[in-house]
Amino acid sequence: MKQGMIILLGAALLVSCGSPRPAVQGIADEYIAAWKEFRPSRAFAAGDRESAFRFESLDPEKIEAWIAVNEETRDRLRGLPGKLSADDRADINLLERQLLTELETWREDRAHMSSPALYSGLISQALTHLLAREDLPPAERRRAVAVRLEGIRRLCGDGLSLLGDGRPQSTSRSIGGLESSARFFENMLPGIVAAWPGDHPEDFEGAARETAAAVRELAAHVRDHVLPRASLPDALGRDVYASKLKIAVGLDLTPEGLDEIAGREIAEVRRLMSVESRLYHAEKHPDEPVPGSFDELVGSAIRDMEDNRESTQAGFLAEFLDLIERSEAFVRKQGIATIPEPRTLMTALSPAHFAGAAVGGVYPAGPFNPDADTLFYLPTVPDNAPEDVKEGFYRSFNNHFNAMIIPHEITPGHYMQAKIAAKLPRIVRPLFPDGLYVEGWATLCEPIALDAGWNGRNRLDRLAHLRKKLENAVRAYISVQVHCNDWDRDRVLEFAVKEGLLAPQFAVNLWDRVIDSPFQITTYFLGLREMSDFMSRERAMLGAEFDLRAFCDAVLGAGPVPISFLPELVGTK
Repeated sequence: MKQGMIILLGAALLVSCGSPRPAVQGIADEYIAAWKEFRPSRAFAAGDRESAFRFESLDPEKIEAWIAVNEETRDRLRGLPGKLSADDRADINLLERQLLTELETWREDRAHMSSPALYSGLISQALTHLLAREDLPPAERRRAVAVRLEGIRRLCGDGLSLLGDGRPQSTSRSIGGLESSARFFENMLPGIVAAWPGDHPEDFEGAARETAAAVRELAAHVRDHVLPRASLPDALGRDVYASKLKIAVGLDLTPEGLDEIAGREIAEVRRLMSVESRLYHAEKHPDEPVPGSFDELVGSAIRDMEDNRESTQAGFLAEFLDLIERSEAFVRKQGIATIPEPRTLMTALSPAHFAGAAVGGVYPAGPFNPDADTLFYLPTVPDNAPEDVKEGFYRSFNNHFNAMIIPHEITPGHYMQAKIAAKLPRIVRPLFPDGLYVEGWATLCEPIALDAGWNGRNRLDRLAHLRKKLENAVRAYISVQVHCNDWDRDRVLEFAVKEGLLAPQFAVNLWDRVIDSPFQITTYFLGLREMSDFMSRERAMLGAEFDLRAFCDAVLGAGPVPISFLPELVGTK
C-alpha cells in the first residue's frame, strides 16, 4: 500500500474510533475524513478549521491514493445489505455519484494532466474564505495564508511537470485567470494582510512576490507549451456527454431526451411571456394598440424592465440590502416557510480577489461550522468602467430581475436552504448535495414568492422570472447542441439572443459556461421540472389540506437529496 493511501485511510479511521455508527453513516464518515485531506479548500469552505492550514496537492502518488479510496468506498457501499431505509438509500445515492464524479475526474479524465483550468480555479479561490471570513484569529489567518501561498507554489510545480494537454477554450481562459491571480498576490494581498491587527513577523511581501512569480511561470507554460498542443475537443461528444449527464443529474435521461423536453419548454415559456407582456401592455398603455408580433410585444416590455435599473455600485448594494430585509419579512408574514434564526448572512460586492470582475454568488457555511456567516457576494462592475459596459451590466441586473432573484438566492432559496442543511445530522447531504434539488428548490422559490404577492405582484417581476425560466431551458438545450451536435460560439449566441431573449450580461457569459459547466447549467431547468412535479403531486393528493409552510419546511428539513426520494422522506405516503 502506498504511503499516500496510508495517510488518507489513517485520517479516515480517526473518525470511526468513537461510538459505533450505522453502516452507511460509518462509511460516509470515513470517506469524508479522507475527502477533507484531499480537498482541503472545499473542506475549509464547509467550515473545517484545520483544513485552512493545508492546500491541494496533485502529486500523482496522492492522486492514485485518492482513486483507491473512492474505489474502496464504492465497493463497501455495494456490499451493504439490501433492506435499507430511505434515508440510507438517499445518502448512498449521493455518495455513489460523488465517487463516480471523482473517479471520472482523476482516473478517466486525468484532470491533473489535462486541465489547466483545474489549476487556475484552485489558485484563484485558494484564499477566498480566508480573506472573507473571520473564523480564525488574525495570527492564525496569517499563518494559514502563508501555508496556502506555499501550497500554491507547490501546485504550480505540479502543473509544470504534469500538464501536457487540455481543451483549447478553457485552456486559453485559464491563462488569463492565472495572470489575474498573480497580479492579486503581488499587488493587493500584502496590503490586505498588513491591515489585520497584531504583529506581522512574516515576510508576506516576499512570499507573495514569489507566489506570483510561480503562478506566472505556470501561465507561461500553459501559453507556450500546453495551448499549442491542446488536443482535447471543447465539445465532449454524444457518448461522453451521455455518460457524464447521468452521473451529474442522477436521472435516466439521454441527450436526445434532454433536447426534446428543453425544446418544448422554450416554446411554452415564450408563449407565457407573450401572455404576460400583453397583460402588462394593457395596464401600461390601455389606449394604444397591442403590438402585433412577438418580438415587438415582448421586446417592448423587456425594454421597460431593463430601463428600471441602478447605475452605481452603492445604489446596487443598497437595493439588495433592502430586498433582503423585505423578503425575509414577506416570507414570515405570508407563512411560506419557517425562517431559521439568527440571520447569518454577510452581503457585499464581489471582492477584488475574485478573478474576473462581474462574478458573485452565495457561499454558504458548511456542516463543520454551521453557525458561520453565509457570504452573499453581488456581481459588480466598477463605477469607472466604460459607459456601455456599465449599461449592459445594469440592464441585465435590472431592478425587476433583482427583485425576482432574491427569493431564489436568499429567502427561502439558497441561503436558507443551505443554512438548514448545514445542521443536518447526515452531513453527506450538505457536502455532496444533489444539484437538481439545490437549483430546483431555489428556482421553485421564485414562483412561490411571486404567487404569494412578493413585491406587489409587479408584472415586470413576473416577466423577469419567465425570462429567467426561458434562459434555464435555453442553457439545457444549448448544452446538448454544443456537446453533441457541433454548435459553435456564433450559433450559440445567435440562438441565445433571438430565441432565448438573454440579457446582455448573460448572453456574453453563456458560451464559457456551456464549455466549462455543461451539466451544472442543466440543473436549473431539470431541477425546477422535478421539484414542481413533486409539489404538484402533493397538492393533488392533499387537496384543501395542502399547507405551503408544511411542504416547504419538510422539503428543507430533508436536505438536498435526490428529488426522487422526497416522496418517501417527506411526501404523502
